[in-house]
Amino acid sequence: MSDTTIRNGVSFEETDSNVAAYRDAAERGDAPILPSERLWGFWEFTYANSALAIATWAFLIGGSVGLFVGPKEGIAAIVIGNIIGVVLTALATTCMTGRYGVEQFVALRSQFGYNGTRLVYVLAVVVLTMGWLAVLAMMFGRSIDGLIALSDGGQASPTGIKMMISAILAILVTWFVVAKGPTSIKFFNMVISPALVILMGVMLYLILSKHSFGELMTLPALDPPFEDKHLNFIIAVEVNLAAGFSWWPYIGNLARLTKNERTAFWPNILGIFGAAALGEIVGLLAAVALGESDPTIWMTKIAGPAVGVVALLFVAFANMTSMANILYTSIVGLRQVGTESVRRIPWGTILFLFCLIPLGLVVFYPQMYDGFFIFLVWTSALNSALAGIGIADYFFLRGQKLDMRELHAPQENGAYRFVGGFNPIGLVALAAGFGVYVWIFNPQTLASLSVFKFVTASIPSCVVAGLVHYGLSRRFATGKGWGGYPGN
Repeated sequence: MSDTTIRNGVSFEETDSNVAAYRDAAERGDAPILPSERLWGFWEFTYANSALAIATWAFLIGGSVGLFVGPKEGIAAIVIGNIIGVVLTALATTCMTGRYGVEQFVALRSQFGYNGTRLVYVLAVVVLTMGWLAVLAMMFGRSIDGLIALSDGGQASPTGIKMMISAILAILVTWFVVAKGPTSIKFFNMVISPALVILMGVMLYLILSKHSFGELMTLPALDPPFEDKHLNFIIAVEVNLAAGFSWWPYIGNLARLTKNERTAFWPNILGIFGAAALGEIVGLLAAVALGESDPTIWMTKIAGPAVGVVALLFVAFANMTSMANILYTSIVGLRQVGTESVRRIPWGTILFLFCLIPLGLVVFYPQMYDGFFIFLVWTSALNSALAGIGIADYFFLRGQKLDMRELHAPQENGAYRFVGGFNPIGLVALAAGFGVYVWIFNPQTLASLSVFKFVTASIPSCVVAGLVHYGLSRRFATGKGWGGYPGN
């Protein structure tokens, strides 16, 4: 005998085998997770996303801030940019996944359609991950190059052949490990993250042992590009807005494991914002105190050879775990949103194909590392617009209501099919937000309009994308019966 049950809007016959199948589907993202089956309360989620945010890239971002402004302005830029970016990103992603337990890119079908979601995934996740893999691999390579220089008394060569070979090796080892199945996520949370906090504390202690806090606050920027200090400060804020918005592809799926909507949102303030800001501030202070924004160089300067060797070894290892983590999660997601032909590609093969572009960047464009903030800021042109669309759609157009049956049913004739699986309104809004961003501020050249100094570029991008999506949806989507909006 079996009973018909509805779980988060998905109906099925409640037998033991079907319950087990449902749980497996929920873990893969094919079905929503019930509140009773979720793992994290407030403090568990705070720790989980703190572990994600405490990573070696925070040192890089903080060092990049030091290129534009000194510590006093830099700390302000880190706090302002990150808090705004993280709050808007969390509103756009974690609230809906935390309420319904739905996989983030399944929920995104309500905004872009099932084919539009695939396009967004490639732009926002695949491209971002490829860039981060290259940057982290080069950081690994520079750490190994620095270790060799320390051991033989030679001179480090950050763009030399030893760096390149080590970076290539890092990508290939990451591919091999992930191809075998383990993701290192649990190990990263339990071991690497607390150790990185200790490393940050040691670095901060060493900095303050050589410079008083008052002295640090008077130090100038390393290489400000403009004479206008206000413009340099706003660029630093923009770098940190980009850092905050860069969490858009990831934190929604973490939040689906939380007990409720409030638990999904508020820990991001303590976890993502707090942990990332801590790492950035350490990177900023070290950069301006030692005159070098690259953590693989300033660690050896401040710590000396013995401690420097330990620090560089740890940074190299931490980068490998971060690379395995983001590669695994990106490919799992790619197989989730991909076509049947993509899902048929063997696991190890699709991983290797994914690694080809990062390998090419390491070999042919190692300069990306020194100007990586340019890559980071480019991603904000997309992520800030996505956040604006998400807020407008979920809160203002749908009143925080999603149809779980329609999201998980066959999409070809469902409520969220839009036009051939694409929502043209969402894509137009995304293009509008992206266009506004690069019109106000060009990340490649740092050229900007005068209004940039007062509103940044990410905030207008977010607002314009949200307004375009809201206005066009209200005007056209309801009349055409698109997207299951209230009133259709």
